Amino acid sequence: MNTKYTERLKKIEEQLAEVLPQTTADAWIEKLIGYQSLVASQESIRRIISPALDLIERGGKRWRPMLLVLCSEIVNPDLSIEDNPALPLVSLVEFAHNGSLIIDDIEDNADFRRGGPAVHLKYGEDVALNCGNLLYFLPTWVIDRSNFPPETKLAFYASYNLTMRRLHLGQGLDIQWHRDHEYFPSVEEYLQMCRLKTGSLSALAAKLGALAGGGGEAESELLSGICEDIGVGFQILDDVVNLTKGVPGKRRGDDIIEGKKSLCVIIHWKEAPETVGRLKELFAYTARKNHGEVIPEIEEAISLMEASGSIEKARNTAHRMLQDAANRLCNSFRPSESRDLILEMISGFLS
Repeated sequence: MNTKYTERLKKIEEQLAEVLPQTTADAWIEKLIGYQSLVASQESIRRIISPALDLIERGGKRWRPMLLVLCSEIVNPDLSIEDNPALPLVSLVEFAHNGSLIIDDIEDNADFRRGGPAVHLKYGEDVALNCGNLLYFLPTWVIDRSNFPPETKLAFYASYNLTMRRLHLGQGLDIQWHRDHEYFPSVEEYLQMCRLKTGSLSALAAKLGALAGGGGEAESELLSGICEDIGVGFQILDDVVNLTKGVPGKRRGDDIIEGKKSLCVIIHWKEAPETVGRLKELFAYTARKNHGEVIPEIEEAISLMEASGSIEKARNTAHRMLQDAANRLCNSFRPSESRDLILEMISGFLS
């Protein structure tokens, strides 16, 4: 990995640990709830946040907070890695993402995440729901306590709230589709859902970074649009990998059990309508089983999509989207270390 990338990644991890520390103290409690004196024990607080710490420490690509930092540097090349004012904001995108994973796994009845049991299976559904929702709100104190002007703080909050509304609307559409094995959305519907559910968070990273770096509205919107496309392209490729070599930390073909209407499935529906009936049967059957019980059915569903070429066509769609985002980035911003690191990130998704 590029040493310049790892230097920034180290700073990002430090910021995440500051907002969600292993050991809580009165100063942290005050940041979280506004006053120090809390009758509840430290052990009680630890139990509340343990599921979040567990999930975050299992790893993750951290590419969204990295986008935030790099976008701040693109609009302000004079920023140093050490004292970049955008760094404290990274938890806003990373914790929102992790909170959505916890809730998403409950909604999808998923049993595996990042190489371990899903949070709701390990800690209980009630604890997981509370922790997932806490992660949406916990990092907002970094805005309250920052030194940004009031109008910039307001812009941060407006962007964050808009993103959370979009994220939940997109997730709602995704849930509807995977519950109904008879309904297949159009490609246009799918891409809109993906922009809401996944692209909005990477767009937020760009917007927060650009604003924190002192960029203007035009620069912020331009970077936000480019990074939204990066997020959508990443999601499409993530779904492709789930059906091919398998996403690290998850089981190959989990999306079949969840009934996920990925772009691969939608293209297959259009390309091979004669096999859609069988694909529906496989989706319905696997939804009632554990992963280990339905591996032959998962493999059959994947084989149908491989035969129609739908997986390859979905991959090509993502590649075009990511390449277009890279081209727009190159055409809109002059060469710099931060711009090149984003281009490397995109290349990593494409490989």
